[in-house]
Amino acid sequence: MNKVEAIKAAKNGSVAACISAIMTIIVVMAAINSDSNGKLALWNDPANFIDVVLILVCALGMYKKSRVAAIVIFVYFISAKIIIAIELQKITGLIMGLVFLYFYGKAIQGTFVYHKLEKKENPNYKATNKWMYIFGVPSVIIVVALIGFSLMSTTGVVPSTRVQFNKEVSTSDIAILVSNGVISEGESVEAFYSQGLSSILESGNVLTSKRVVLYWTDENQKLQVYSILRADVADIILESKGSLFEDSVYKVSTENPDEWLKLFLSTEQKGDEKFIHLLEIRT
Repeated sequence: MNKVEAIKAAKNGSVAACISAIMTIIVVMAAINSDSNGKLALWNDPANFIDVVLILVCALGMYKKSRVAAIVIFVYFISAKIIIAIELQKITGLIMGLVFLYFYGKAIQGTFVYHKLEKKENPNYKATNKWMYIFGVPSVIIVVALIGFSLMSTTGVVPSTRVQFNKEVSTSDIAILVSNGVISEGESVEAFYSQGLSSILESGNVLTSKRVVLYWTDENQKLQVYSILRADVADIILESKGSLFEDSVYKVSTENPDEWLKLFLSTEQKGDEKFIHLLEIRT
């Protein structure tokens, strides 16, 4: 690969990233505007626009012949495909995905070749500015950490960041809840969300066919479990609407003023609203 080909490869990678960003925007907007469920529910979340920003930043970086940007977009794209495949339980867009990976791979090659030839041919060639290392390295570490956490969350290594429904709830999580007395053996789980970072036992909410449950592990490492029968639910009040970084808080109460509990639910893919809707229509 000569210098002209290297520059072209980097620009083609940039164009591919821009196309990917546009496609993502279209799908996300369509999913949000139609309030899609099912397979499109994965894109029915404004948080997906963070991905768009990342893709566009990498597109600009590749246009500027950034080696870091080319590597990040390549790793991000593979990770995103894995996460989507796990969430949907099927591989989608394989051929198109391979096309994008080809251009991103060539962009990696192109950016490295460009800098190698530029360093050899240009006596005024300057190494990457220090400020690029100061801001670039931490940014890359954060992006890689977020990708890693997303993969671990999707594969069940750490608790999911969203509310899970019915068959989405893993049998291992149900087994943990049963063995620790959060729910009873054979109790059907309809919705589940844990606020835990490393273990689902840190805190969470469960909606079963019979009860709505709140639990958490206190400072003495003792598990506290409170529940209300769905038939006894008299009122559900939204106390605090959540955001991308904060859970929604709902107060669920009975006719008895001393019997109530609070639910903390993730807003991702509107899981908080879906959880409450399930509770409302079957109380």
